[in-house]
Amino acid sequence: MATIKFLLQSTSSTAPIYLRLSLGRNNTLKRKTGYIIDAKAWGSNGFPKERDANSKNIKGQLLKLSAHVINEYNSDNSKGTNITGEWLSEVIEKFHNRKEPEQKEFLTIYGNSFVEALPNRAPTNGGKGVNKDTVGKYKTIVDKLKGFEEYKGKKYLIKDVGITFRDEFIKYLIEIDGLNSNTAGRYISFVKTIILDARKHGYEISHQIDNFKGYTVDAPIITLSFEEIEKIKKADLSSDKLQIARDWLVIGCYTGQRVSDLLRMNEGMITKVQRYNLLTIVQQKTKKTVQIPIHHEVKAVLEKRNGEFPPTFAKTSDSNSAMFNRYLKELCKEAGIDTPTKGNLIDPDTGIYGTGIYPKHMLISSHICRRSFATNFYSQREYPTPLLMSVTGHATETMFLNYIGKKPLDYALQLAEIWESKANNKKNKNKSELTTLKA
Repeated sequence: MATIKFLLQSTSSTAPIYLRLSLGRNNTLKRKTGYIIDAKAWGSNGFPKERDANSKNIKGQLLKLSAHVINEYNSDNSKGTNITGEWLSEVIEKFHNRKEPEQKEFLTIYGNSFVEALPNRAPTNGGKGVNKDTVGKYKTIVDKLKGFEEYKGKKYLIKDVGITFRDEFIKYLIEIDGLNSNTAGRYISFVKTIILDARKHGYEISHQIDNFKGYTVDAPIITLSFEEIEKIKKADLSSDKLQIARDWLVIGCYTGQRVSDLLRMNEGMITKVQRYNLLTIVQQKTKKTVQIPIHHEVKAVLEKRNGEFPPTFAKTSDSNSAMFNRYLKELCKEAGIDTPTKGNLIDPDTGIYGTGIYPKHMLISSHICRRSFATNFYSQREYPTPLLMSVTGHATETMFLNYIGKKPLDYALQLAEIWESKANNKKNKNKSELTTLKA
């Protein structure tokens, strides 16, 4: 049987009055009633001492609230409604005849309208609309928010999105939805963008939004060395699909482009400037135009295919990327790319991403093309970083170096190697001069 008791949790002169709803052993809900009172005027019977008109009025309102909650409980419980703390808060709000929120004040409803408006939104770099990938990302975010609401059994308002919401949403994404920490942290940033957009359109938001921040976790960087690429090139493969995947992999490792740009390359993008063949492509993500000299490894693939790029795997870009990822893992497995490597994978038992040591082919994805290009050519001293950035499209050297995982220690060791080399050269020169004088 449901029972109600009113209580204080403060001894101040403006102590909030709480309603405690008991639904059985170890099952109680507690929420503020919206009334306050001087703690000295609170009686031991769970109601105000009837000393004045105000105390009598509060007691009368609490009795009405009690009856209202019991009535709502009996009605909703009989329908199978989940009786939670959020339910109790809504019932108390209803008692006070507070204004029902507009549809767009609800988080996921506003999120849907935000996604619908993206194709016509003016981006920061001018023009109209955002690219298809961005629309897809925000649609995914809204779907995740809907899943979270279903899990919590509650519809959230835009103004509910604060620190507590952030922590609970992250926990849901990682522990229930099985996402890795990096993805969960990135999703938090997307949610904040939606909330800030709501504020621009006049909706009330939480004052905690300034502390509502996403995050990233350094993940192991996986690349293929030049030696491993050679090993893959020489592998005896079992199917045409793997041979096509190998050709795209080689092209990717020597052009440094994202998979969204890699798999749409065609011979029409190649032009001759002076005596060199250049591949010109407008990157889908950044809208930057990059011009890439045709490396002899890329030239060899094209010549093998009569001057054409390899065929793709599917008609849509998303299916293309997914199939390329799958074939890359099979390709690298057949090529013996199995060095024990630290990386992140979904635990087959828990369904949650975790870091461990796996055969390298299990960690291969399409992004390895771009990262291998940047890492391999940066390691060769004759390639200035700005030249490599002109191919990858990174806006700053800091972004480029973070991308390939360079740390202060790497620079210190690189400088130490240069100084040691100069010192040895000087020492050998002096020794040579002394030997000549002696002779």
